[in-house]
Amino acid sequence: MLTKFKSTIITTKNIYESHRLFKKFLGHDHFELSFDGDRRIYNYFLKNGSIELCENKDQENIFYFSKLKKQTKKDEIQALSFFSDNIYDDHKRYKNLGLNVSELFEVNKKIINQKHENSLFFILNKTNSLDLNFLIFENNEKPNNIKYEERYISKFNQIIIYTPAIECLKNLLSDKLGIRLALDKTFNFGEKDTRMMFFRIGGVTIEVIENTDIKSMAFGGVGWHSDNITSCHKRLILSDFNLSEVRKGRKPGTVVSTVKDAPLMIPSIIIGLDNHDI
Repeated sequence: MLTKFKSTIITTKNIYESHRLFKKFLGHDHFELSFDGDRRIYNYFLKNGSIELCENKDQENIFYFSKLKKQTKKDEIQALSFFSDNIYDDHKRYKNLGLNVSELFEVNKKIINQKHENSLFFILNKTNSLDLNFLIFENNEKPNNIKYEERYISKFNQIIIYTPAIECLKNLLSDKLGIRLALDKTFNFGEKDTRMMFFRIGGVTIEVIENTDIKSMAFGGVGWHSDNITSCHKRLILSDFNLSEVRKGRKPGTVVSTVKDAPLMIPSIIIGLDNHDI
């Protein structure tokens, strides 16, 4: 079964500038550089997953030895990946459930200043008629003993998916992949009713938002967590990012700030606990 969230996979045509911005945005140097063929991949480590920033060289297939197709042509989130406690059983089970899974591939990442890292994965692509990319990896995760200062961005809070067919995604994530459905509720934030679902795995929330005005499913923005949003907000302002004022969040006990110019203009919000002076 799926046990943990692994990564958000993002592409960029300008790998050097994007790397500079992500380091400045996150506030720390907890990353490794690896190569997939001649493409650079920067992997930034958070407490509950990582960001894989992949160099986009305009090919239709762009990473993991050309096995994974681009979700969109834009530089943005292209896929999500998860860890499995038994990749062979999950691969067989998903096939039996009628999901479109690839064969098992082996990744032999060339990591700078380290030994090559071998791991197995498969792609769960065209998982529904609207097509999202998910990757499933065997769990060979190394312990994360990194210390994060309060002013850093330390975790994912949520990753957003917009869909015109919310029941289809509920069936995939909950019924077939076994990711826990923590909330299924209709909200009204002043314009119209909006159905939202929160799926939780490994301390990360996959927030699914129904939008019947769009034609296809798409990855949306990211909610980032800081252990001290006041300190993080000040650091980002001093680093020339454009943020809103810190305000009360919708969830009781939280405060938030919208980042108006996050790296690659990925819609972003910083979330923290309301236990520091604003």
